[in-house]
Amino acid sequence: MGVRLRLYRITRLWRPVDLSVTSNQIGVFGPVLVALGSLAWDLAVGNTPGFLQAIWVSITAFLAWAIARELDPDRPHTATLSLALAALVAAVGPWQAPLLISAVAWFGLRVLAGTVGGDLKPLDLVVVVGMAIFAGTRIEGWVVVLLLGLGILDSRPDGYLRALPAMLIGVAIAVFIADPGLPSRSLPDEVWLWTLITVAAIALAVRQDRIRSRTDIFDRPIRWPNVRAARVMAGFAVIGGLLASTSSEVVLLVPVLSTLMAIALIRTFRPG
Repeated sequence: MGVRLRLYRITRLWRPVDLSVTSNQIGVFGPVLVALGSLAWDLAVGNTPGFLQAIWVSITAFLAWAIARELDPDRPHTATLSLALAALVAAVGPWQAPLLISAVAWFGLRVLAGTVGGDLKPLDLVVVVGMAIFAGTRIEGWVVVLLLGLGILDSRPDGYLRALPAMLIGVAIAVFIADPGLPSRSLPDEVWLWTLITVAAIALAVRQDRIRSRTDIFDRPIRWPNVRAARVMAGFAVIGGLLASTSSEVVLLVPVLSTLMAIALIRTFRPG
């Protein structure tokens, strides 16, 4: 607890992992097993082990678990299902899954959902502005920039009136320099299929009326409207990423979509 309190005096973005909790053990060791499984599959089918692919799938699985812990804090098994779905989708899919953008979305969803509790620290605002500037250089990150801005506006920490203009100016400069262009007008049919899946997942994921979990610090109730808004914005982030697809490549934020799918499945088949 002492380490956690010292950490929270500096930042509200990072959360220490308590390995005495079963869900956290799954989140830490599950991705390792996913990587080993990916290598074992390569060996079983006679392929050269793809170490980079195994690492990529492992990170995807971890991000899905971490995002699910923010968007469904009451149900640890949602995170486990999200991890499994992400590993499966990442392993079999030919699409591009921008992990850095997904990681930025993870922090934005944490801020908007308010699961840690307390205002952002000055260091956090600097980090969030930096993440927004990075996300602004990629088409698939533009909705994530909006997510970060909404998180700051909702929490209104000290210095947010300076942070938001800095974010907007920084993102505008980043877009101008990176010149990512506009979304392609020629999108593969697969994009529309994934968009329909995402919309359906959003609709199912918001069928709830309360959150029982409490914030990490100050022991405050986690507000359902914040979590609901975070789930909706997660879906918009996925759709924004899909719109960055080209005729030859689908851009899919696998960790974020896997979380929404897991929540939708749990809410449908285990609503209690």
